[in-house]
Amino acid sequence: MKLVEITYYPVKSMRGISVDRAEIRPEGLPHDREWLLSSPDGHFMTARQFPQLLLWQAEPVSDGLKLTAPDGGSLTVYHNNFNRTGDVSVWKDTFAAHHGDERADAWLSGKIGTPCRLNWLGSRSARLLDYSQTPLSFADGAPYLLANTASLQALNGSLETPVEMRRFRANLVFDGTEAYEEEGWKRIAVGTVAFELFKPCTRCVMTTVDLTSGEKHPQQQPLKTLAKTRKAIFGINMVALDTGSVAVGDKVEVLA
Repeated sequence: MKLVEITYYPVKSMRGISVDRAEIRPEGLPHDREWLLSSPDGHFMTARQFPQLLLWQAEPVSDGLKLTAPDGGSLTVYHNNFNRTGDVSVWKDTFAAHHGDERADAWLSGKIGTPCRLNWLGSRSARLLDYSQTPLSFADGAPYLLANTASLQALNGSLETPVEMRRFRANLVFDGTEAYEEEGWKRIAVGTVAFELFKPCTRCVMTTVDLTSGEKHPQQQPLKTLAKTRKAIFGINMVALDTGSVAVGDKVEVLA
């Protein structure tokens, strides 16, 4: 088995960036879910309610972030403008993050069509993952998400129109084993870095959004099929047990 994709998502619910090599840290890949859109009072916003977010591109730049809207408009924001601290909520967690760039908030609110606030995690997250008590980004509930190409092939065999792996927003994708075999693993090594698999990933309506048009599938696919055949599970949440780096082509080995 080998690693075939590494992807991080600078802004929660926006497009990801694929790389050939990445550092592994307890809180996740560098820049992964480092930024978050929220309502003005700090409640997180995702593509569940605003599917057009999946058409946005975000790219880290020196001292900030470049945002590109689906219409091609872009804006670069800088860390030093995020000089206010306020609470944000992601599911059941409420914790402090940084905001304060009013120009960015106004621009994003106009593009998305609802009042919103851009939040930066900061140099270190104030949020802790319950499972391991390590820092956690704006991710839903785990620093890493693992997916299997064979599982995608099996799912696509049940669909009229195949879907791409990007629908599932995994950080690490591997190849070379049977479909859904990863659901029985407890611990793996990717190259020299060990990970603990602690929770299957239950999927939501975001998987039904076409990543070209931004429209939801009229029959709620592939979620409808996943719900019937796999209890809506696709992929496994993980924590890193080591630091180090991983690269596309690294061997993936089951430890337990």
